[in-house]
Amino acid sequence: MSALAGAVREWRDVVGDSHVSTDPSVLAAMGTTTYATEQAVTAVVHPGSRDEVRECLRIAARHHVPVYPVSTGKNWGYGSTVPPRDGCALLGLGRLNRIVDFDEDLAYVTVEPGVTQADLHAFLRSRRSRLRPSVTGSSPDSSLVGNVVERGLGEGLYGDRFSHVCGMEVVIPTGEVLRMGFTRYAGARTGPLHRWGVGPWLDGLFTQSNLGVVTRMTLWLAPRARNFLSFRFAAAETDLGALADAVRELRLAGVLGSGFVIANDVRALSGHQQYPRDLCGNQTPLPESARRKLREHWGLSAWNGEGSLHAVDAAHGRALREVVSRFLGPHTESLSFEAGERDTIQCGVPVEDHLAMAYWRKPAPRPERDLDPDRDRCGLIWITPVVPMTGRDVVAAVATIERTSTEFGFEPNIGLNLVSERTATVTTALVYDRDEPGQDDRARACHRRMSSQLVAQGYPPYRYTAHSAPELTATDDSASVIARLKSAVDPIGVLAPGRYELLSPNEYASHPTR
Repeated sequence: MSALAGAVREWRDVVGDSHVSTDPSVLAAMGTTTYATEQAVTAVVHPGSRDEVRECLRIAARHHVPVYPVSTGKNWGYGSTVPPRDGCALLGLGRLNRIVDFDEDLAYVTVEPGVTQADLHAFLRSRRSRLRPSVTGSSPDSSLVGNVVERGLGEGLYGDRFSHVCGMEVVIPTGEVLRMGFTRYAGARTGPLHRWGVGPWLDGLFTQSNLGVVTRMTLWLAPRARNFLSFRFAAAETDLGALADAVRELRLAGVLGSGFVIANDVRALSGHQQYPRDLCGNQTPLPESARRKLREHWGLSAWNGEGSLHAVDAAHGRALREVVSRFLGPHTESLSFEAGERDTIQCGVPVEDHLAMAYWRKPAPRPERDLDPDRDRCGLIWITPVVPMTGRDVVAAVATIERTSTEFGFEPNIGLNLVSERTATVTTALVYDRDEPGQDDRARACHRRMSSQLVAQGYPPYRYTAHSAPELTATDDSASVIARLKSAVDPIGVLAPGRYELLSPNEYASHPTR
């Protein structure tokens, strides 16, 4: 009996036959994402509890079968359910879908990795809660825990999601269970309320890593504003640097406490429509003249954004509005305000609208609902450099992205994700049609070129895709220290081999994709 067959047999004993699959069609789907991949998935196992996760990991270690954990698999543009290396089985966590704890007064919820943005929204609405989560522009069916362990970014209050979680529960490959912060102490009432606990703070080790499987996490929620104002603005290309500097001042002063995105015209257009083949005769990338016409048609500018202000009363709201108008007004072509919450991301409502951009280059009309870029062979790869929040740095990074995208035949699809006072994450999407011959290879080449150029400028990415070799090498002893930690918690090396593994300088220089 092969090692895999032995593991599959034991997994079925633990989780049940219906929760383990080696069906070729299922495995093929699990090995598909929004760009070309070569990694094959060998099996899929779906534990239904923390204890089943422990047993599945022990079985994997016993049979030396590598496993790659995924939550709901909606990690579109970064790899979906595709592991970073060939020959891994998937450890699907979607059955761990309980909302374990909730407190309205202390504003927190504790969830398992199968709980989605839509699940939490429905839960809060059913209780007429005054609390709001930070949500992302990904699918409403994407995992809350899965995004946090990637250190993903949301909009609204608490947009830096990892900065607003605590009480993680983690199973390491030996089968041992770790609880973070005060949750490791029996009877501690502050487990879901205080991040640090006592002693070394371990939470960060289990984000963007392959050291353990997170099976539970507490998310902090933001109370609904007593006086809520949304604002929209549009700016010319030449005003981007000054606008970035003005936003930084407002963030540092605490006026803008809510995360939001400033999108360029291509990002905004791709949410409204698909590629205008009739307007440009199938020419790619989109000519500047066509971009101008489409901006006029949809009432857009080169840069467009929507944020929110959270005030304690009407007088406070008027004061915030006056300050924002004074700082942003000189650098925008339009700036407007609207009172009251709406069903938008800024108000903690997960929506599917933002996924529409993945269908930008597809010739067939995009579906009205149930968007699935993997299924529909949309091409999408993210590049996400982090830049200092200065006009000079923002303009320099955007210039590199625009130039490189155009050189490879793609539209520069750019959003400035602003969840920090001091940096901007430049979310860049390479969007194409996977059914068009040669586009997968072109996109991969563009991704490599753009990533290396941005790193050379001093703007490394905040997260990787499943296919990308690390663009960075450790200049200190981090690689060797992390390798020793990995050996301690995963002596067989079965959990997510290749995921976020730092390279030493020698390994980086000899990497096959360099």
